[in-house]
Amino acid sequence: MGGSAPAQAVGPTQVELRLAGEFGVARDGIELPDEQVGSRKSRTLLKLLAVERPTLIPVDRIVEVLWDAHPPAAAEQNVATLVSRLRAALGAGVIQGGRQGYRLGVGPGVGVDLDAAARYCDRAERTVRTAAAVAMAAAERALGLLSAGTALADEPYAAWADPARDEVSRLLRRARLIAAEAALATGDAPTATRYAEAAMAADPLDEAAHRWYMSAAAAAGEQAKALSAYAALSERLGEQLGTATRFPRRPGGAASRWNGGGPSRR
Repeated sequence: MGGSAPAQAVGPTQVELRLAGEFGVARDGIELPDEQVGSRKSRTLLKLLAVERPTLIPVDRIVEVLWDAHPPAAAEQNVATLVSRLRAALGAGVIQGGRQGYRLGVGPGVGVDLDAAARYCDRAERTVRTAAAVAMAAAERALGLLSAGTALADEPYAAWADPARDEVSRLLRRARLIAAEAALATGDAPTATRYAEAAMAADPLDEAAHRWYMSAAAAAGEQAKALSAYAALSERLGEQLGTATRFPRRPGGAASRWNGGGPSRR
């Protein structure tokens, strides 16, 4: 389902849940059709557990999400039945807990794509200063997992899915910035520019993204683009935040210093 985590970071996974894009479930590497996973209520429960992993979710919270303001008379028993059916379909370890609450199983038997993407980001950040090519490969694997750009696209109006959407946004930023840094370290200014531009498009006020873009543009000899990015961000920050950037006045000169230590990814 879009790639596995670094070998040293995860063991064999029998069940993998995909939150990026539309929800999906794979068992032993084969994606399962919805009807094989369970009913719509069962799938919603599994989504909720994945979104709020590794938290133990109280049954009352589960009932609220599944039935909103109209729970059945035996709601807790119904939740227990859904859990039982999911365990039967996907394995006993996929859901932990009991009547007090449930959570997604932890351990090598259950995986979530966003956790794999986070591990790739971790690996990229650890290796970018010593092995930029390795860092680039890891960052691009993370970006591949996150390529849909959102989470649970099949639940567009579900407020309970917002944490997963926020998680995708944070991971995309991490992966794009580290990819820009790694590309610049390998002398690939156009690729660094592309990833920095993507981060800037996602957040026009992201100072770190602008710094990497300015560094990449300067490295490519495109001083005018670096200056234009500097001016545009300065104007936006002034209008929206009432502050000024702390950038050096000459982005070209700054680039030579940033290429030594790199702009912050914060």
